[in-house]
Amino acid sequence: MADYKFSVIIPVFNRWELTRDCLRSLREHTPGDDFEVIVADNASSDATQNELEPLALALFREHFRSLRFPENVNFGPACNTGAAAAGSKLLFFLNNDTLLTPGWSAPLLRALEEDAGLGAAGPLLLYPDNTVQHLGVAFSTRGVSHLYDHFPADAPVVRKKRRLQAITAAALLVPKNLFFEAGAFFKEYRNGFEDLDLCLQIRKLGKKLACVPESRIYHLEGQSAGRADHDGANSSLFTRRCGELIHPDLHQHGLRDGFSVVYDDDLSQSLLVNETRDQELRREITDGAGVLKAERLDALRELVRNNPYWVWGHESYGDCLAERGRPMEAAAIYTRLVNFYPRLATVEKLMTLAGQAQDLSILRQMRSWLEKMRAFKANKARQLNLLKQDRLMAGRFNDRFLLNLCEEKIKELA
Repeated sequence: MADYKFSVIIPVFNRWELTRDCLRSLREHTPGDDFEVIVADNASSDATQNELEPLALALFREHFRSLRFPENVNFGPACNTGAAAAGSKLLFFLNNDTLLTPGWSAPLLRALEEDAGLGAAGPLLLYPDNTVQHLGVAFSTRGVSHLYDHFPADAPVVRKKRRLQAITAAALLVPKNLFFEAGAFFKEYRNGFEDLDLCLQIRKLGKKLACVPESRIYHLEGQSAGRADHDGANSSLFTRRCGELIHPDLHQHGLRDGFSVVYDDDLSQSLLVNETRDQELRREITDGAGVLKAERLDALRELVRNNPYWVWGHESYGDCLAERGRPMEAAAIYTRLVNFYPRLATVEKLMTLAGQAQDLSILRQMRSWLEKMRAFKANKARQLNLLKQDRLMAGRFNDRFLLNLCEEKIKELA
């Protein structure tokens, strides 16, 4: 092997402008020449064909290699081929829809060096507005999600060390020997769930996973065309292969971090600001009678931004914006509320705001969601069946909190 600290492996398929910007940011924010860059091109038909090598060679000289496939072999096989060709003991998988920041590499390398039990590490991934895109994957009884999505990057929960079952491969550092010992990316997935599967295989080998918030990379999520087209098939395959290796932990993260855990109208678990914190926040912007002070609207906006799971704050701020003739902004606030705590009443309010703002895309989306939610709420037998499944899962893991949550909801419906 060449004397590189790590090999950066970037799978690409078209979207040259993303790859170009990613490579430039990689060069700008990665000091030295003790790393190599391997781009695995899935038969791109755009400017990637002609522009990739001239730019990458100018940026990285002999430390760059391009692997071009005659057809699109998908994310996993492309990454696996790049990993096999890598000339270092550490692999850093990187999506091309990312932008690196100063000092991104040292914390990741240090994390693996200092903890022999750590199998893989990833950076804190951010949206362009400096809120969290990825801090680790959380599992609930209904599926998977990015933990603390859209929280401010400087929120206290972001800096906490936590046990994770999976992290994304959008930016992932892993030893080459461990990557292949864990089976590499399972090739039967189609651009999704490969990283979850890999992480569980790494944990099965007795290794831990970590998100390292001192390392920060911007992720322009969802830029690949048809990115979610195969989610249904991928999810089924993942359940068959890994269903016995995972356990619900979204509520565990939330409880440890001081949030309340409730069932929403979709019967998924939602994390909310707890009652004590809710009252503290209200006191900051209301008078003695609990009425919102008009002059505190800017303060309310900041409190909502810094407390993304605060229901009363979102409703109050959204309503204030609507009253001031700003339905588009109000709809954006209610959209965030629907995403972290879906309820029929909130969807109905959002539809009203979208109508006032003449936002047909939100109207269509919410109309479809509303129809599904109403049908679900009317089907008590289906709701009870799902809750009984949750109860069985809670019993399987001896999870007393989740078991009590299920029992309370079953009693409420019955």
